[in-house]
Amino acid sequence: MPTISIITPLYNKAPYIAATIHSVLAQTYSNWELWIVDNGSIDSSWEIAQQLPDPRIHLLRASKQGPGAARNYGLSYAQGEWIQFLDADDLLEPNHLSQQLQAAQQDPDADIIACCWQEFIDENPTVKKLKQPAGMGRSPQELRDAVIAFAPWAVHAAIIKHSSLVPDCYWPEQLDCYLGEDIAFWFKLVTSCRVTYGTSQGALYRTQTAECRSQISNPEKWFEGVHAAITHNQQVLQQAKTDYTSAQCENLMRVYVELYRSACHQQAKEVAEVARLHAEAWLREYFRVVRKPKLSMVARRLVGIKPFLKY
Repeated sequence: MPTISIITPLYNKAPYIAATIHSVLAQTYSNWELWIVDNGSIDSSWEIAQQLPDPRIHLLRASKQGPGAARNYGLSYAQGEWIQFLDADDLLEPNHLSQQLQAAQQDPDADIIACCWQEFIDENPTVKKLKQPAGMGRSPQELRDAVIAFAPWAVHAAIIKHSSLVPDCYWPEQLDCYLGEDIAFWFKLVTSCRVTYGTSQGALYRTQTAECRSQISNPEKWFEGVHAAITHNQQVLQQAKTDYTSAQCENLMRVYVELYRSACHQQAKEVAEVARLHAEAWLREYFRVVRKPKLSMVARRLVGIKPFLKY
């Protein structure tokens, strides 16, 4: 039985899928399986994946389209103790799996091992920017307060204990038509799982590709996606009959401020106005639940949120 199952949704990634597979084949840790789940590709992605045979590589075709649906389909076949999600245009450095599993051995009670990752622009892959996962060096509650509004790390910068991925924590397929679906996926897991941090920096995240779903250059789509994921997270709290913490309200205010600034930069005035209204609503909610407000939040309440929205 493999120690780790890698699940890769594949949709029109012909220029990248071979490099992604080769980065898995190059791992210094060899007890893995790779499930590549084609998601309706109309380019040569499927044919390219078939040209790289290895008994540890398995190819599937999902019956439903969408990255969440493809990942969930892969999960139904995965046999590993740990799950590693890896998008079809991203890469893993050779020691990534071994370092992540070493961190898992050092903390046997951990359900999620998160780590730093490196981002690079597709047109300039030699220049990489190191990114740190949310919650590193902070309390578990600070991480849980952040994930209601923000994805805590790149999708392949964490491995998840398979036993923690019960169907209720699968990818929310109803969000597949939006961007930012990982905000909703990680929220449920992080709020119920033990997270520890590994030393790997070997998750390489490619940005600004032609088919990239996480582009923020379209403020309408980016707002719709983030807002849909946040709404999903709100529903999770409502079902659990759990009230917001003041830190959750502050983070929700801040994410809508970011959406406002992005929309203003793109001169999307209607999106900016809606984002501003949501930011103000979360500021009000913050003062409904807080016991000892931060001075910065008091200032926002006194003078209004608009002076803080400049970009």
